[in-house]
Amino acid sequence: MGNAWAVEVGYVGTKGTKLTRLHDANQDFTNPNYAVIDVFSDSANSTYNALQTTVRLQGLHGFSGFSTYTFGKSLDGASDGIDFNFATAAFPQNSDNLRAEKGPSTFDTRHRWTTALNYQVPELRALPQVLGAGWQLNSIVTVQSGRPIPIITSNDTSGTFNFHQRPNLVPGKNPILAHWTPATGYLNPLAFQQPADGTFGDLGRNQIYGPGFWDYDFSISKNFQIREELHLQFRAEFFNIFNHPNFALPSNVITPGVNSDGSINPNASPVGAITQTPDVAQGNPGLGGGGPRVLQIGLRLQF
Repeated sequence: MGNAWAVEVGYVGTKGTKLTRLHDANQDFTNPNYAVIDVFSDSANSTYNALQTTVRLQGLHGFSGFSTYTFGKSLDGASDGIDFNFATAAFPQNSDNLRAEKGPSTFDTRHRWTTALNYQVPELRALPQVLGAGWQLNSIVTVQSGRPIPIITSNDTSGTFNFHQRPNLVPGKNPILAHWTPATGYLNPLAFQQPADGTFGDLGRNQIYGPGFWDYDFSISKNFQIREELHLQFRAEFFNIFNHPNFALPSNVITPGVNSDGSINPNASPVGAITQTPDVAQGNPGLGGGGPRVLQIGLRLQF
């Protein structure tokens, strides 16, 4: 599109077969000499389909950059081979019905928009050249929808001793609180019911999504030419410059607000507590994506 613009639209699709997962080969206690017999098998499959769009800008009145948007869906029967930290990414609710585990991947992100823009500031002739030239402004905006919450009950009454029982969904109740805060919890306890003893919940795997993500990073830089091949660059970088709060996934282990007989559970506390920001959840507090505002100043000598 002219000399400055370029647009790219594409479809991306992948399929995975014979992916690793865990399941209990002794769920029905056919071998009375053992309790749980975990089997590491290659019985999982996956699919990914996405519309990907990119707009690129180069050298238009000092502006350069790109903007990308992806609308995608990742489905699988297990998102990992092992359940690290009880993430419920590999182990099923019911090992006798692995087909029921097909659902969104634990990393499924339906919408993601990223824009990076660079502006070469024209020379400020009102200032001496050493101060008025070489300025550059940069920004990165990232917006994405939330990822699935692998919800399970705190009291597994399925009789399998695998502790991956999901709750029943109460019809007509929104599972996400309308005006949630980290203090109130993200999930509505009255939207979940404890399954009857010896049964499994009807909530599908990874069917409820956590909060989205929004971040704006900004930087300003100034280049000083000391000699022909010697440059000094000053940079001031602001990560999450607006200090917008982002939250990690809520706690996935819940106590349903409705008992199996339909009565209200008086002991059900707020569910889906949020105790971390994404940077802390990634093990990189203060520096990872999703943390509080961070200012970084630096000098770089280029030769």
